[in-house]
Formats: sequence, structure tokens, C-alpha cells
Amino acid sequence: MFKMFAIICAVTVLECNTLHEDPPRFFNTKAECQEALVIKQEQTIEMLTDEDGYLTVAHLELGCTNAYD
Repeated sequence: MFKMFAIICAVTVLECNTLHEDPPRFFNTKAECQEALVIKQEQTIEMLTDEDGYLTVAHLELGCTNAYD
């Protein structure tokens, strides 16, 4: 089972938080998770982009991880 995560660094790469969906979605395979991740990444980038088209965070990383780790 796999789930999505996002690492968001608001001001500097030293000030990062790892976030998970709430409620979490679980995927049977990493491939299924990565397929859903494409849409989640587009939505997250849109949400964190200002009116001038600039990302408002210092670092954004999305991925899939084993749900049992």
C-alpha cells in the first residue's frame, strides 16, 4: 500500500514540513499512487502559485511512499 506526501518549505529549505492527505488515500501499487500524484501535484502548484505565476514556497516536493513505513 502506498500514500502521497508533500514536503513544503515555506521560507527556506531549513523550514520544511512533510504533509499527508487528510483523509489519506491509499493505493495498492506505487504506479497507481504516482498516476494520482500527477493531478495532486498540478492542484498543489496551482494553490501555491501567486497571481504573477510564481511559486510562493521555497521548495515543493511531492511523492509516494510505502504506507507502512
